[in-house]
Amino acid sequence: MMLVIFRQEPLYDFSISRSAMKSTYRASSACLELDFVRDTLFGPVAQRVECHVQLAAINLQGCPALRLHVSPPLPAKLDRAHSVAFTWDGRSYRGVVRDHGRCGDGGLNLLLELQ
Repeated sequence: MMLVIFRQEPLYDFSISRSAMKSTYRASSACLELDFVRDTLFGPVAQRVECHVQLAAINLQGCPALRLHVSPPLPAKLDRAHSVAFTWDGRSYRGVVRDHGRCGDGGLNLLLELQ
């Protein structure tokens, strides 16, 4: 079971199935600076981008996780990230990307296992 948590917003239930990763939903979005690391032939490369995201807290096989829906326009090479870090509402989050997928609206879903 996945719960979307926002201030002054109702809670929405979503399943964690692969189809849920590709589905879109409407929730309030935030403009965040995402720090991400991707691997290249020359080693890891760190990048920072600013984009609009929607956050959803989920339970990934007993581990805390987040689903990030990044709205278009997508930052270059974000789909190749293997770890992501950001600050939202005064709290820092960082996690390993366990799954990613494009959405029908042109956005990108990232499933982060929190560290």
